[in-house]
Amino acid sequence: MRKLLPLIGTPSGSHPGGRSAMTCRFRCGDACFHEVPNTSDNEYVGDVIAGALSRRSMMRAAAVVTVAAAGAGAVGVAGAP
Repeated sequence: MRKLLPLIGTPSGSHPGGRSAMTCRFRCGDACFHEVPNTSDNEYVGDVIAGALSRRSMMRAAAVVTVAAAGAGAVGVAGAP
């Protein structure tokens, strides 16, 4: 006889955010049940990086690098004998 898996979001096995207990254990190692690592008033590094880097700024930086590489390549080809 086949054993049926429990439905996601069942009240008996749900964790914060509505995840099942198994999803929490295997995807994040029950991270929501550990102590908070940053007890100071400082921001998390991920929050600082996310605030500084947006998709638009990354696209702008990629365009600048592309133009610079193309310019360096053109100078290299023009200077070749």
